[in-house]
Amino acid sequence: MGRELFDFAFKEYARRWKFKHPMPADFFRTMEDASGIDLDWFWRGWFYTTDHVDIAIADVTLMQMDTGDPKIDKANRAKDEEQEAITVTEQRNKDYDYLVNRKAELKDFYNSYEKHAVTKADLKKYEELLEDLKDDEKALLKVKRNIYVIDFENIGGLVMPIILKITYTDGSDEMMRIPAEIWRKNSQKISKLIFTKKQIKSLEVDPYLETADTNVNNNNWPAKVIKSRFQLWKQKFKDSPMKQAQDK
Repeated sequence: MGRELFDFAFKEYARRWKFKHPMPADFFRTMEDASGIDLDWFWRGWFYTTDHVDIAIADVTLMQMDTGDPKIDKANRAKDEEQEAITVTEQRNKDYDYLVNRKAELKDFYNSYEKHAVTKADLKKYEELLEDLKDDEKALLKVKRNIYVIDFENIGGLVMPIILKITYTDGSDEMMRIPAEIWRKNSQKISKLIFTKKQIKSLEVDPYLETADTNVNNNNWPAKVIKSRFQLWKQKFKDSPMKQAQDK
């Protein structure tokens, strides 16, 4: 609602119900009527349930926009494939001497085919694309941004603002405070889109414990190792069940 709108709605509530005996529902109706905002999604969790605060980072997806230029886009796709994990089959067959390598007559189209090679058709399609674009639209294709989609899950059920600490690979960090209205249409799962020139190294929800989150082990991306301690306990042999059985 914001401070000003809240103060206005609350003053209206005080004016309407002064010297009377309002019920909680009267407060809810007046705040919604005076502010013009539907707050059912908020009242439900805070006043009619026993839900608690537990917001988790469910998933993080990095997306990068294609430039439309086949020379750049296909090179990027080839680079991405090179960084993919090597399968067990590829590892075992890495040094295998295939028959097709010893007999050139067995080679066909697929032995010389380059998946990410730029063709004339690709270049023509790119030229046609540029012809249909305005100057400002062409400039958008050259904007280099990392687009992160962060999926949050409301495990506890109680809606709260999302306080997110973003740490970048260059060592810098920033705090992002997302209002509770983000849960308005879906109180269980939501996604937040972040555009940045930098690469994100880690994310942490509620880093300063401001929201009474009941489980901080699901507040980090990548997930942190959960630390714990234990004590060694020693039982004397003479008092053990085995010793007692032997004595009998």
